[in-house]
Amino acid sequence: MKNSLGWTVASALSLLVSGAVAEKAVAAGWKAVTGKPAPQDEDQVLSYRLGEVVAFAVISGAVMTLTRQLTLRQAAKIHARRGGVVPGADGATALEA
Repeated sequence: MKNSLGWTVASALSLLVSGAVAEKAVAAGWKAVTGKPAPQDEDQVLSYRLGEVVAFAVISGAVMTLTRQLTLRQAAKIHARRGGVVPGADGATALEA
């Protein structure tokens, strides 16, 4: 039970931090490229063209998904090295990919 709880806490914290960093990175990148703030608030979304909103959604979704996967893999490697059990991992081969 301890290993499962340890993994739950480690993965949750790493996902929270990486999600916040990814969100800031996407918003900063959007502003650098377009010169406008990222369309995240309802009031802002209505002032953007549909194509811009769709582009932002695709980019932010891809970055968030990639960040989540990379973060979970790294957290699993670290947790396994410390002797913890990672639920759902099929041994070292799942963590090496």
